[in-house]
Amino acid sequence: MEKVSLTYFVDFVLRSGTPKLTGVREYKERKDELSTDFYRPIREGIVAMHRRGECESVLDTVIAAQTDEKRRRIYPHVVAGYRKFLASGDKRWFEPPHGAMKLGDLEINLNPEVGFVIDKKPHLVKLYFRQEPLAAKRSAVALALLTSGLSRFYPNHVITMLDVPRAKLHTAKDVPNPRLDVLLRGEAAAFSTMYEAL
Repeated sequence: MEKVSLTYFVDFVLRSGTPKLTGVREYKERKDELSTDFYRPIREGIVAMHRRGECESVLDTVIAAQTDEKRRRIYPHVVAGYRKFLASGDKRWFEPPHGAMKLGDLEINLNPEVGFVIDKKPHLVKLYFRQEPLAAKRSAVALALLTSGLSRFYPNHVITMLDVPRAKLHTAKDVPNPRLDVLLRGEAAAFSTMYEAL
């Protein structure tokens, strides 16, 4: 089994009942986000902008290049939220580390897209683009996975998730929840079992 993206696994954890099985089947048949990632162009545009040290106006070029009407309608809200976040205080960008973590037989990609030094502390930032606000459950699961997989290698980094359209930064709790860790291991085992059975 190939590595599963953090977003895909979090979606799996938050589903209940037969949609879990449907999600694993879609992943196995390669109908997952690798081919249908709606936000990929804007995500890649944001990362490229920072890497090249370009002005934020380059994101307008990303919007203009979209032929899909839904992207042309939604991306401006995403960009407006990201600009608001950048304007909310001094931030110095750095290339974030990427990694992976194993939960039983399942390996999950951990890929915060951007890194910022905020208030003299390095922050690893996973970007969340969806139109619905970042729910507490989704944030808790994603941040728990990121913290578990990255904080031992980067102990001085603050693990965060940015709800981009709303320019709201969510930070991992200092004390991990051991019950959530048990849940995630169980969900990873369920994912692996379904994958092998399909």
